[in-house]
Amino acid sequence: MRTATMTTDDPWTDIDPPTGDTAISARRIPETGTHAWGLYWALDSQRHCLLILQHQSGHLPSRRLPRLRGLRVETQPTEEQSGERLIIRLTDGEQREVFHRFCVDVVDATRPSRTEEEAIERFLVRTWRWHRLLRGGGDARLSQEEQKGLIGELCVLERQLIPTIGPAEAVRAWTGPVGAPKDFQVGRIGIEAKTCSPHVPVVRISSAEQLDTSGTARLFLHVVEVSGAPGDSASVTITDVASRVRGTIASLDMSAAIQFEERLSATGFDWNDDYSDNPLLIGNVSLYEVLEGFPRIAPPMFRPGVEDVQYSVVLSRCESFCVDMTVLAQALSGEADGC
Repeated sequence: MRTATMTTDDPWTDIDPPTGDTAISARRIPETGTHAWGLYWALDSQRHCLLILQHQSGHLPSRRLPRLRGLRVETQPTEEQSGERLIIRLTDGEQREVFHRFCVDVVDATRPSRTEEEAIERFLVRTWRWHRLLRGGGDARLSQEEQKGLIGELCVLERQLIPTIGPAEAVRAWTGPVGAPKDFQVGRIGIEAKTCSPHVPVVRISSAEQLDTSGTARLFLHVVEVSGAPGDSASVTITDVASRVRGTIASLDMSAAIQFEERLSATGFDWNDDYSDNPLLIGNVSLYEVLEGFPRIAPPMFRPGVEDVQYSVVLSRCESFCVDMTVLAQALSGEADGC
């Protein structure tokens, strides 16, 4: 990776593109070299603008990366094979100005990191936060289904994790917003959070990894009934639920509340958005343990060429896997004690 210096406000203008097809020309951020993390402005041989976080091999967690229109988020090894690069590559030159603002925001979010692992985490969290803006769309707010999905995850935090393992561990376990395969991971205990209509007990599984038990000792499916409720005095908005959970966490651990805000932001939620036109009613909660015979599709079942699998699970066919909430609490307590 060849380095360069900057003389204009545009961080890519004075970087000469490399000559090799797979080579990269880059400049460290900031130019003084005082930044603790390996952040670079860069160009590839096709003059695509890049933002790079270079780090030690093995520090990037196993998780999916954002898919954004007009750019690619990817990883690659360094030339020496001793490290890795997390790369955001702009492929649509017309978005250069927006991409620049996005990159500056990602860099600023990464600066306060105390460890390289935290720098990677902050880099990914802020990238997911920009996911909604760069993918386009008219309404910047969360969609109806996204609001319901977030309520399902917040219910797991509020009702299951915070009372059992405390706010700091609970928020750290909430890995879904930054692209982890499961919504929550506590040691080797995985939890996938879903919502459904009380009249249509079906949950949508958006990837084959969600109910894949590989890498987990136990996997649970947590389902909350959520429905539209105009005029119902018991209804709440996604803002109400988020505010309540934030208040609970802040009263117990302010540093955990800051991390909660980052994870919440990565989902696309913004406190400035008005959701008062979409009151929702939270109903019954069910818990299932994903064991042998549970209706699911997982990567070990794939034949070569199969990818991007999505499917639905009919909950009435899962009754034999339904367990009491105390089963999850005991599993989480045992995992926390083991750690």
